Amino acid sequence: MHIPQQTHPTIHLVRDCRGEVVGQLDSPSALAGLYPDLILQMAARLEDEGTPDQYDDLWELILTHWFPSSEGYTLHRHWQVPYLRDRDGLDKVTIVVKTNAGIPVVLLDISPPRGFDNWHSRAAAQALSTDHFEHVAPYYDYPLCAISAMGKKWTAFQSISSHLTAHEARAFGEENIDWMEDIVSEPSYEMLERFFAVLKERIQSVSRGVA
Repeated sequence: MHIPQQTHPTIHLVRDCRGEVVGQLDSPSALAGLYPDLILQMAARLEDEGTPDQYDDLWELILTHWFPSSEGYTLHRHWQVPYLRDRDGLDKVTIVVKTNAGIPVVLLDISPPRGFDNWHSRAAAQALSTDHFEHVAPYYDYPLCAISAMGKKWTAFQSISSHLTAHEARAFGEENIDWMEDIVSEPSYEMLERFFAVLKERIQSVSRGVA
């Protein structure tokens, strides 16, 4: 009996000469609180021993799912943090989500997943996102979310009120998510659904000039 060979979907991401995304693959609506199959299949192929760049496509699709171009958002990889220069490359955010006005509203930093069980490694990953948040937040009167990822594991916080420090933003319990084990799990999906709903509502309010 002949068993047809399974094929994996091909993901097309359009980039400019700098490697930044200029076109996106908008994901279809998720069913039963889970991500589309394309995202789940990609996540299943990734091990916890990979390098940070191996997770870029997965996270880009996840952020595109929540911030599609149809709603006026764009995603950019390796975004240069304004007025921050670091020869080790720590002056760039792995992926940033911007509004149609070019305002950054989500900062995602991906760190190596291998050291997740080490407290110092997790702290270093969070410190990187915190540093980027502190450099970006003062320049915009918009809410800002910072996500620290170690492979598929992640934590996040966001400032709904502008000009809050990272410490102040984390002080609001509902705007701070502790480390989650798997970004494509149902608990992670539901957590981000509520988390980003608050963020996007505030973005829309600021865009309309509503305090």
